[in-house]
Amino acid sequence: MLVDTERGYRAVASRDTRFDGQFILAVRTTGIYCRPSCPATTPKRRNVEFYATA
Repeated sequence: MLVDTERGYRAVASRDTRFDGQFILAVRTTGIYCRPSCPATTPKRRNVEFYATA
């Protein structure tokens, strides 16, 4: 799990490529996972979990 989830969510919302390889974003409602710079629509914060690897 990513320790600072708010920082992780900000990286996902801004599609910051500097965080690629540092964590994976998983969306509970869809069952998908992405890197932080994923071009998909940013999911709601309450539906997101962060992991170190896929």
